[in-house]
Amino acid sequence: METKNCKQHFEEVAYHLRNAKSCLRDALSTVQKPENKLQIENNFNLVSGALQDATTILSNYKD
Repeated sequence: METKNCKQHFEEVAYHLRNAKSCLRDALSTVQKPENKLQIENNFNLVSGALQDATTILSNYKD
């Protein structure tokens, strides 16, 4: 079993955050109740921020 290094872990995190963002975007396109839409929008914004942070970390990562 291969052990991942720190950068590989962050790459995996970014991958999962991109998938979560896509799923939340899809949920926003089908949500009906305003209170649910607000919760999904809030989570979409949180995930977007986390993805941006992970991307910044990866771009600044020193090997």
